[in-house]
Amino acid sequence: MNTPPWREERLARAPSSGTGASHHTRLRLPVPTPQVRSVAGSHRAERAPRARSSLPRWAVLLGIAVALVPAAVIVGHRVWGGASSEVRSTDQPIRPVTSSTTAPATASPTPSPATSPSAQPTTPAPVLTKVAPDTPRRIIAGRVLDSGFDSAVTTLDPASTSEVARWGLRGSPGSPGTDTVYVVGSMRSGGAFEPLGRLRDGSRVSIRTDSGTVTYTVQAQGLKPYSSLRRDPLFTEQAPGRLVLVGIRYAASGARLPEALVVAAQLSGAEKA
Repeated sequence: MNTPPWREERLARAPSSGTGASHHTRLRLPVPTPQVRSVAGSHRAERAPRARSSLPRWAVLLGIAVALVPAAVIVGHRVWGGASSEVRSTDQPIRPVTSSTTAPATASPTPSPATSPSAQPTTPAPVLTKVAPDTPRRIIAGRVLDSGFDSAVTTLDPASTSEVARWGLRGSPGSPGTDTVYVVGSMRSGGAFEPLGRLRDGSRVSIRTDSGTVTYTVQAQGLKPYSSLRRDPLFTEQAPGRLVLVGIRYAASGARLPEALVVAAQLSGAEKA
C-alpha cells in the first residue's frame, strides 16, 4: 500500500553519542507518485480520440438533401395533383334548365297601390251595369265629402269655393265611360274639397248623374306640382273608368300653394237611375 504524502514516521528516541541529552528527530520519507489506473466505466478513464470523417460536413449535408428531393417531389405531386383534380371535377358546364326541372310558376301577389298616384295600368274593372256618361250633379264620399257641381271648367282651377267642377275637356262619369273623369275643388277653409285629405285607399266616392250613380274606389293619393299637372302621365293618359280628384291648396294669405293634392280612384260600381 502506498504511503500518503502527508504521513510521517517518527523514530524512537536514541541516545546521542557523547552526550546524555536526547531529542526527537523526524524523518521524511519520499512519497511515491500515485499511478492513475484506467477503470472501465469511470469518468476518469481516458476517452479514445474520435475518428474524423474524411468528407467535409457540407458534402454530407448536400448528400442528405439530394436524397430527400425525390420524396418531396412525390408528396407534392400527390397533394397538388389531388387538389387540382378536385377543382377540375367541379369545373363542369351547368346543364340548361329544361321544362322538366323548372319549378311550377306561382301566382305573384298583387302589388300594393303606390303612395302617389301614377298612370300605371290599374286593375280591370269588373263587368258592371251600363250607365251612359252624363253631366255630374253631386259627389259624395261617406261622411267625408258631399258637394254639388258648378259649371264645367276649362282649366284646373275651381270655379267656386263651395262647389266642385268637372274638367270639361275630358270625360264624364258613366259606366264603363270613355275617358278619365277629372273633378277640381278648392281646399280653402270651408271649401268643397277641404276634407279631401281624409280619403284613404279603399274609400268609396260616388257621383250621381241624371242617368244613374257610379261609384269609384280610391287607390292612391299624394301631392303633385300644380304647374306640371297637365304634363303628368296621370293627366295625359285616357283611362276609361278612372276618376281623378284635384284639390287646389292655398296658404293662409290666400296665395295658391305650388302643390295640389291628387286622389286617383277606379270604377267599382254602377247603378241606373
